[in-house]
Amino acid sequence: MSEEKNYLDETILEMKNLKNKEESNNIKDGVYIKNEYIEFEEIELFEKSMNILFPKSFIDLPENMKKIKYPSEQRPQIIKTSLDTSVNFGFSLLPLPIRNEQTKEALKQFKTVLKRVNPAYVFYDFKEEKIGEKTISWFDFKSYGVDFPMYNIMYILPIRNKVMHGIFNCLYKDIDEWKEYAFQVIKSIKETEEESN
Repeated sequence: MSEEKNYLDETILEMKNLKNKEESNNIKDGVYIKNEYIEFEEIELFEKSMNILFPKSFIDLPENMKKIKYPSEQRPQIIKTSLDTSVNFGFSLLPLPIRNEQTKEALKQFKTVLKRVNPAYVFYDFKEEKIGEKTISWFDFKSYGVDFPMYNIMYILPIRNKVMHGIFNCLYKDIDEWKEYAFQVIKSIKETEEESN
């Protein structure tokens, strides 16, 4: 009898979670990811050069974890992570001049280097899109971390005429939970008005 009840409870819970997911699918309103309700807020990065809608529960990745998760010296300048550190967003504002029409070509170079250094990575889409006035170019791929395969999105767009280079990653097994919302976060990026003194 208890086995039947457990099965019933799990089925009800699954249906409830599915309903929650269908009802909340926009990060502006908060969404359910892995059965947890996540709220988002607008934050500023790079001395108020840009805004982005971001999970309220995310924190700065602790310094001692940065070298472990991103062993290369070329790690992102800002790394925000979930409390269990399994989901990460990284951002770098590079002092390289770039215009909208150059993002695709610039990102191709990043991809070429990545492929050469990591021939085992599996690459999926490569796209260019408009978000407001900006052109964002992105690609996604599967990488192999220390313990588990990871799903990644790498992208660039111009912010204050510099290269804003971003990366998102989560466990590959969580791709269905995170992919759509990660893109919503990325597409919420807005360059802020420069303050005149």
